[in-house]
Amino acid sequence: MKALILISGIILGLILGLSPGILKPKPFIWKIITVILVTFTILLSFIPPIGADIETASFILDAKPNHQLNIKGTITNIIVGQDGKLIFITDNYGKKAEITFENTQIDRLIKNEDFVVLAVSKGFSHNKFNLLRIVSVNPWLTLPYVPKLEEQIRILNFHVPMAWISVLAYLLAMIFSIKYLKTKDFNNDVLAASSAAIGTLFAILATTTGMIWAKFNWGSFWNWDPRETSIFILLLIYGAYFALRSAIDNPELKARLSSVYSIIAFITVPFLVFILPRLVDSLHPGSANDDTAGPILSTKEGTLNIFQQITFSLGFASFTAIFFWMFNIWSRIALIIHKKV
Repeated sequence: MKALILISGIILGLILGLSPGILKPKPFIWKIITVILVTFTILLSFIPPIGADIETASFILDAKPNHQLNIKGTITNIIVGQDGKLIFITDNYGKKAEITFENTQIDRLIKNEDFVVLAVSKGFSHNKFNLLRIVSVNPWLTLPYVPKLEEQIRILNFHVPMAWISVLAYLLAMIFSIKYLKTKDFNNDVLAASSAAIGTLFAILATTTGMIWAKFNWGSFWNWDPRETSIFILLLIYGAYFALRSAIDNPELKARLSSVYSIIAFITVPFLVFILPRLVDSLHPGSANDDTAGPILSTKEGTLNIFQQITFSLGFASFTAIFFWMFNIWSRIALIIHKKV
């Protein structure tokens, strides 16, 4: 189910991006649909609260007593008295928790059968917590709590699609390079260079969002983790592509050499992006020492709930559409400049 939702987002983005044509001006309704997709991706990424199930919260807080996190569940009972102020909740898995609170006004904000997301800290025993604050009452949507990601799961909807777009753009650059070598049509060389430029831009954005994630999870923006190192090498490879183009004045020689280089460069992309980071131990989710295969590919229940999967898929659709929109404008401008030269 997870794979189907993800693939549907990619297919939607490709269909939207390739219509009405890769170089034809995008109609107004096309732009409206793309803006709506982007808007929904942003809203669904940042507005819904994140909440852990009871067992996960207990496990995390038992290991980190000074930590605090959000827990979600349905209120089954509230006791407010001189000797006890307690909230009893049950999560979607049937686990029950007892939450102690001190603020006597809290019981006026919530009632039995409310679905709540509560910020809690560790209590005096397993499945018992201390209430810090009410995060949300009866929210329409909630995002799952994923250990190692926590609130940073929100950036997943941008970071991974950006990395996907860089791969897609480099693939198109290779395709247009092959077409140039076959046809000797300089338009294909211009399209290849445009696609590679946008791909590098998205690779930089993916690296930047990854650095933000690393700062909150690993303590520093850059750690020379295998995943960070592989994307750095990829940027160097395509940086050399642009250096090669700028170093040659002869148009035909430039197009021929850069086309060959683009084809060879893309061979490294699947290895550096998909294969190498999963072959070695890493701090990054989905590495060789991560038994979950990462939150995207993991089949464990609750890793990404259905709403997060849909939002994640929308991220792929919206960023794919944005890429083709950028490629459309970038290429048309580049072709106009090329014809003038």
